[in-house]
Amino acid sequence: MRRRSGLWSLLALFVIAGLIAAACTGAPGTTTQPSGAAGDIDPNGEVTTNAGSEPDTIDPQKESFVNEVAQTMMVFEALMAFDPKTLKPVPGAAKEAPKLSSDGLTYTYTLRDGLKYSDGSPVTAKDFQFGFTRTCDPAVAGEYAFTAYIIVGCEAWNTMDPKKATKAELDAAKAKLGMKVNGDKEISFTLTEKAPYFNSIAALWVGVPSRESDVTKGGDKWTEPATFIGNGPFKLTEWKHNEKMVYERNDNYRTKTQLKKWTKVMINESAVAFAAYRNNELDAVGIGAEQLRTVEGDADLKAQTIDVGGSCTIYVGFNNAKAPFDDQKVRMAFAKSFDRLAYINDVAKIGKAATEGGFIPPGMPGYDKDDTAQKFDPAAAKQLLAQSKYANTDTLKNLKFTYAASAANKTRIEWLQQQWQTNLGVTVAPDPVDATTYTSLVKKPETTPLMFRLGWCADYPDQQDWLTTVFHSSSTVTHVGYKSATFDAAVRKADADPNPESRDKTYQDASRQLSNDAAAAWWYYSATKYLRKPWFKGITDTVMDFEYGIFNLTAIGVTKKK
Repeated sequence: MRRRSGLWSLLALFVIAGLIAAACTGAPGTTTQPSGAAGDIDPNGEVTTNAGSEPDTIDPQKESFVNEVAQTMMVFEALMAFDPKTLKPVPGAAKEAPKLSSDGLTYTYTLRDGLKYSDGSPVTAKDFQFGFTRTCDPAVAGEYAFTAYIIVGCEAWNTMDPKKATKAELDAAKAKLGMKVNGDKEISFTLTEKAPYFNSIAALWVGVPSRESDVTKGGDKWTEPATFIGNGPFKLTEWKHNEKMVYERNDNYRTKTQLKKWTKVMINESAVAFAAYRNNELDAVGIGAEQLRTVEGDADLKAQTIDVGGSCTIYVGFNNAKAPFDDQKVRMAFAKSFDRLAYINDVAKIGKAATEGGFIPPGMPGYDKDDTAQKFDPAAAKQLLAQSKYANTDTLKNLKFTYAASAANKTRIEWLQQQWQTNLGVTVAPDPVDATTYTSLVKKPETTPLMFRLGWCADYPDQQDWLTTVFHSSSTVTHVGYKSATFDAAVRKADADPNPESRDKTYQDASRQLSNDAAAAWWYYSATKYLRKPWFKGITDTVMDFEYGIFNLTAIGVTKKK
């Protein structure tokens, strides 16, 4: 199966620092800013935030980066949504949870009454069918098509080469898609196997109802304001490329937003954005490490600081197929011999050390605070190395840590180098390469470096997206070459288990195996700090946010200026 590159996660981190607001707790957590008394909210309120940079695309069926998705989900609403307090799937455009067939393979959603696009025309089941069909279409070549592979026929069609296959062959494959519309309000999806996580898929941007007439009319430029017509709480009314995007209240949305206008400017430099916030030109802004001292020294800024976690895990990758990292004892020795807490305190400044918990970060379903397999323990690490099959051999010499060359990465890797030299007695040489080369190297098993740095960010809040998607032996995004029949069997069993309790337990066992096998060394979990003006109200922060309060946009408002 073709899946997204795990590099997306690392690239996303640069955007996360400025955009994502999330809570860091032991379970799916939230922090909510009170919206204020109803009379205090300005019905014509406006906010301005920083999008950071121009999105490459905001086509729902093509996009993959957080700064792209953040724009789409202002304008569109999917069948399902995520509850901002629990991160569990809840009805969005659908009026209720789907009906499930007796064999657990067909999900049938019924739309709410009276749904409209921002131009007043009705939203129908065929519009949702068109959106999901575009996701599976190989000619669209969407980055997140893999999320729909669970739908019958989607993977087969999506993986065809539209330049080599005949039109008849492509049409035949398309006709086999497991989607059926019954009237204007009912749509059914037939899956290849049981997938209790499908409601989360139905909440993603890939399935929003892009309207066929708009896509046809606008062509490659259908995402411009004139044809980017959605069914969500806002409408895109202006887009000055590389400058700003302006969203205004969609009066045809089923729930009226408190905000009248939301402007997103594009400021690439964090120092410039920080200055704009201090000058009241932005209502919220991410805090970079370089601004921490200033914020801590200013009582007003400190009071406006929101401490939040994220949905990403950064790890040290070991090539499990190459010596010496084909030995679990060597991998675990390296995993237990660097002080993650010291890294956060001394180097990163922002983030949460993976001192406990496995691959899944805090705030996400499946986070396991009792997973301490890779806890910092230099003595145990040295003992493991001495017990390994490579003890006292030249194989432990001339080890290289390959990374994408940058000043920040140089600091990170040299810190690891010193940790392993001090705590394990092993010399690791930094191996910087240009970013393009690095990306190419880690994408292919035959060129995967011996040691490297990567990360993963959640696509949706479910263990399947972490354990099966990334570390099942058939995955193309694992990068570390981890292979375990026991792990594979466990996660595939959990993927199809309709019982939440037994499903969670099976995933937890598999996650702990992953940590004990030291498939990779969990390093730290993404987190951020951001500043928010006291008049910017009603935001519920979650670990999955790709925009402030994205899962409850209608609750956001600003207090009247007095």
